[in-house]
Amino acid sequence: MKSVGQVGLVALAGVWMGCVGDAAVVPTRDAAIESPDSSLDGSDAGSDGAPGVADAATFDAAVDGAVALPDPNANGPFAIAEKDDTLKVAQTADTCAVHVAYPTAAGPFPVVIVAHGFQLAASQYYGYVKRLATFGYVALTVDFPTSLFGNDNSKQAKDLLASIDWAKNDPTFGTKADVSNVGMSGHSLGGKLALLAATQDPRVKAAFTLDPVDSGGPGGCNAPQCAVVKSLMPSLNIPTGFVGETTDAMGGFQPCAPGADNFTTFYAQARTPSLQVTAIGANHMSFLDDAAGCGLTCSFCNKATAPNAQVNAMARALMVAFYERHLKANTGYDAYLTGAVAQARYVTTAQATIVSK
Repeated sequence: MKSVGQVGLVALAGVWMGCVGDAAVVPTRDAAIESPDSSLDGSDAGSDGAPGVADAATFDAAVDGAVALPDPNANGPFAIAEKDDTLKVAQTADTCAVHVAYPTAAGPFPVVIVAHGFQLAASQYYGYVKRLATFGYVALTVDFPTSLFGNDNSKQAKDLLASIDWAKNDPTFGTKADVSNVGMSGHSLGGKLALLAATQDPRVKAAFTLDPVDSGGPGGCNAPQCAVVKSLMPSLNIPTGFVGETTDAMGGFQPCAPGADNFTTFYAQARTPSLQVTAIGANHMSFLDDAAGCGLTCSFCNKATAPNAQVNAMARALMVAFYERHLKANTGYDAYLTGAVAQARYVTTAQATIVSK
């Protein structure tokens, strides 16, 4: 296992999950520093505290030789549309609200599903699906049910997987959706469920999760309703990514992300290739689009010291770069995951640590 600081110049050669390609054009320094997270319509600009770099010279040096690719730290080249609908899941008898963002171009495009956290609004992840759509993905949230009295993880995973066929059959964008090439993402409980779903459907080709938690809450994780998913990681033979935080592994009546069940435990058992990013000073809710508007659910976690906008913007950028690398096989995005740009933006500025295997 190597940290980005240890990888150094080796990472510039792209030894992690492929080689960085050649190109004559590099990301623009000014755009990365001044407005890294602009929105198509301004509704999710999120630029306050968004990922920057130590100084202009540092960024210029970091991207020297980087690829001429759309920067995942800003919206991509595709115009997008959005749609709200309802998914009725025959296997579980659940009815789930769905929000999807998709490119207006013809496609086909990979499908990415983003699962919400426990008792958290699916709308808190719309920023992720919109960013993904601008990079050429059919991206959606599924508002599956959760309960304070216990969660049936198997049913919840089935709700997520049902959205793949729902996307394929949708009359508005179904012809754009490549349901043979799917990414599974989620936050907290949703991250755990995304990984569980990935073990059950071969159409899922990569999984990238935000602070996944494997516990079942104060009552523990009791089979068969609550699945222990980290133990399934050795059987999951796809690329995986885990972004977590430094604040909520302990403390309070029930830690928001207990150390014995947090993102590091998934990464420890994951197969190669896998990525682990630790957002320094973030808490469990820092990955939401608007942690301040989360309400009572977010009040139980320890206080973050890193700005919500900074962590959220970093997580969006990493999610896009991960799927560009692993669903579209674009090795140039290694620079944004473990290479020069990732080191300049996140490691040298003490926003994150990064390890990979």
